[in-house]
Amino acid sequence: MDNEYRDIKPLFETKKETPFFNLEIEYPVVVIYPPTIDWNYMKQRPQQIMEQFSLNGFEVFYCNKTQSSSGVYTSINPNLKIVHNNAGFINEVVPRLKEQGKKIILWVSWSKLHLFLDHYSPDFVIYDYLDDFAAWEPYLEPMVRKSDVVITTSEILMDRMEKGFPQKPSFMIPNGCDLNHFRPKRETIVPAEFSEHKGPVITYSGAWANWIDTKLVEKIALNYKNALIAIIGTEFGTKVPKHIPNLKYLGYKSYAELPMYLQNSTVCIIPFLINPITLATNPIKMYEYLAAGRPVVSTNIPEAQNVPGVYIGRTHEEFIEKIGLILEKDIAFDENTVYPWLEAHTWEQRFKEIHRIINEYFLLNAK
Repeated sequence: MDNEYRDIKPLFETKKETPFFNLEIEYPVVVIYPPTIDWNYMKQRPQQIMEQFSLNGFEVFYCNKTQSSSGVYTSINPNLKIVHNNAGFINEVVPRLKEQGKKIILWVSWSKLHLFLDHYSPDFVIYDYLDDFAAWEPYLEPMVRKSDVVITTSEILMDRMEKGFPQKPSFMIPNGCDLNHFRPKRETIVPAEFSEHKGPVITYSGAWANWIDTKLVEKIALNYKNALIAIIGTEFGTKVPKHIPNLKYLGYKSYAELPMYLQNSTVCIIPFLINPITLATNPIKMYEYLAAGRPVVSTNIPEAQNVPGVYIGRTHEEFIEKIGLILEKDIAFDENTVYPWLEAHTWEQRFKEIHRIINEYFLLNAK
């Protein structure tokens, strides 16, 4: 077991005492997100949901995976703090929260943490079941058992919960978008990487990983040689191909920069292979592409079906054809259909459902 959890144990072991940071906690309920991904790494579902908690009457501690012995925390807003020393936080802050009578909700999205959750003395544990990674499979059952409620992001994951754990309260809450962040303003700055290019821009944004259909992306670049194929994000275990002149890897872009790149694209793509991981995923990039006012072409993953503004390519040929229809303006982006749909799928709307679940299963029972 020690070897199996050796990547996590250091996050919970104090090597050096850190000064306790004196905090005035206004709200009776504290939400803690244990170390999983750093706050500044590709703003995703955990960061978005923790931000919503902080804006809606909860004190939030987001524990970074990258650790610092200084004990310093970073304030994102008055109710949201990024913890840089998880072990020090557990040893010094959590006991004081409990002494003050605060209720602690633990929001967990990494099932392998199941063995360490009691360190936070939680009153309520929510497991946010995001993905169907084979490496996480051994930890699913113990994580679900530790949880009071399970939230899933897709129908396939929800179906798995209902069949495998019928007694566990489970709810499907897909991903969403920050509509105000991505929606085009009157003036849009053109990124430097696009400024010299005169043709269309076909963009992929997100992790470049083994679930990307690299052959499909290469075919797109070869079929549309007048287009710039822009790849934005981090290389995650696999490399972006460099041998095709119009296929450019632009690297990681911050969340603040991303709208500029999407808004200046002609079409955005989700070129996923069809496998257990992608069948269960609800891609945040789909919402962000649409919020930026861009039509989307996706492979035939379930969560992209029947979404306004998203066109499905079931084969490589059909995928490439759909891109061509958009480039030729035979398919137009319909703001009157897409934006009303997006307004029902914002992070604010997602949080309303999360809050309802907490009220029903925790806060009402805690009184």
